[in-house]
Amino acid sequence: MVEAEKRQGLQFQLEEAKRQVQAQEQEYAQIEHKFFDHTRAIRATDDDLSTIRDSFKLLKYSVARLIMTLNKKADKQTATNKFASLWPHLGVTELEPSHVNLLAEKLVHEHLVQHIFRCPLYPGLEINDAYESVTQWLTAHNSEFPVRLRQQLAAIVAKSGKDSELYAASQAERKKVIDLIYNDLASVYEPFLRENDATVDEDKRYYAKVSDIVDKAMKLAIAMRGQEVDISTLDTKEGEEEFDEHTMIDVKGKTSGIVRFCICPAFVGGDGEHGFLEKGKVVIA
Repeated sequence: MVEAEKRQGLQFQLEEAKRQVQAQEQEYAQIEHKFFDHTRAIRATDDDLSTIRDSFKLLKYSVARLIMTLNKKADKQTATNKFASLWPHLGVTELEPSHVNLLAEKLVHEHLVQHIFRCPLYPGLEINDAYESVTQWLTAHNSEFPVRLRQQLAAIVAKSGKDSELYAASQAERKKVIDLIYNDLASVYEPFLRENDATVDEDKRYYAKVSDIVDKAMKLAIAMRGQEVDISTLDTKEGEEEFDEHTMIDVKGKTSGIVRFCICPAFVGGDGEHGFLEKGKVVIA
């Protein structure tokens, strides 16, 4: 009798412990749900995928327009040597003015992609490498938190004041990117570009036009980081890959052939109904 009562008591304690564990698990799940809802509501900017798509088109147009104002201002041999040193795998030989312009566009976009869009979080931040490591670790362990972390950090960056260390760091990197693009363009369109800038008002200089493009790219980058969808670039194997109408647009409207070179890569994210795609701009051989 005593033994039976003891077993019954232990069984009751076990059931009570299970009930408490289940209650705690439900409570934790509710807390986690509320936290994710809260972080989901926090956006770095007011942008959505539609406005981001429009911003990409505006950025591409701005780059193309800048280069068109430099049409026929390059020495073909100087330009050829510059592009051949940058991309030896392309087999660049003597170029027509139109090809000079297309490769100059490629040059600008490669700087934007490398230094802004492929930056783990945002240009100039000292936490970029640490953020990338943490994100990779969380993803490897099947956590959903990387999205919330990215959105939260993007919101902090977007809301940082002009007197903050974050703003100062990003502005320093901004200047580096502007200088890289400007100096590369100046070496392609030599001596016109620098001579022009020495004779016109500051706001009409090519340096100002390059600055505007970099500003557009940095604004777009932080808008991208604040989205639910993780948007990234899609690599293209130049000289090897077949044209893909789903992810590429040829400058002359061709629909088949090998991609000779990529001017601007495709940007993709998510899938299906909630996906994002901005097609890459390419030149087919």
